[in-house]
Amino acid sequence: MRSLHLHDLHFPKGPNLFALSVGEVIWFSLALFFFLLAWVIGGDEFAESIGGYASLWAMLAGIAIGAILCAVTKPK
Repeated sequence: MRSLHLHDLHFPKGPNLFALSVGEVIWFSLALFFFLLAWVIGGDEFAESIGGYASLWAMLAGIAIGAILCAVTKPK
């Protein structure tokens, strides 16, 4: 039986995947900006109606995942 080594696993790299990850960072950053703007203008009750802290953490996680994908898929 053949053993599995990490160098046998390939992560796709290419300009399309890199562009997708950059776009993800941009869109999540825009969403975070407008979410925080709505929170400031609308107050805590309005922020809770659009997801509150769960939405905030989801957007921050999206930015972090996109940044990691940017670093991994960056073309040489």
